[in-house]
Amino acid sequence: MASPMRSLLADPDRYLQSFRLFLERSTEHQCMQEFVERQLPGVIASIGNGKSTINVLSIGGGAGEMDLQILSKIRARYPEATINNEVIEPSADQISKYKERVAQASNLENIKFTWHKETAYEYESRVNAEKKTKKWDFIHMIQMLYYVRDIPATIRYFHSLLESQAKLLIILVSGKIFVAGKHCGRSMGLPSLWKIFALMFPLLICQGCWIQLG
Repeated sequence: MASPMRSLLADPDRYLQSFRLFLERSTEHQCMQEFVERQLPGVIASIGNGKSTINVLSIGGGAGEMDLQILSKIRARYPEATINNEVIEPSADQISKYKERVAQASNLENIKFTWHKETAYEYESRVNAEKKTKKWDFIHMIQMLYYVRDIPATIRYFHSLLESQAKLLIILVSGKIFVAGKHCGRSMGLPSLWKIFALMFPLLICQGCWIQLG
């Protein structure tokens, strides 16, 4: 009897190889870049109002390609602010590549980086143990919810860490994008995920996209 197929999630290196191949053969990467260029500026329009420091938390930041694009938009919107960017990433190899990317970049003035080699669950456990809950102005989860044990609980926890004008951004491999504020949310598709939080966030749909509220 043939052995059952092993999940890609149990083999991070094989998963990364498969995911890179997927990106090469799909429009996923283009979709994310279009979102960053066209819609992210509106998402972050108020996260740093009146602040000298903006705190950004990247959950599953990988090698940092999308992170640096996001940070460039935040920096462009708030050029005088210091940006504290903390990265939660369980792969040492990905963190190493992220650091190399930062070292080679030339437009990261006023951005401070901190890396934590841990999962989202380990981050939550560590913060709870330290009893030093930190609030964030922008939290993003790009292609990482597949790894968590309890998706609703994970989203609920990180949503609870948002400052009053902050945003939580979630992007999944299907090209679906979800943005939640402290008191509202929007999405570009994510029907099953949205159902989970239908009572948490008000909903407004326009031409297939979710319109940001508040």
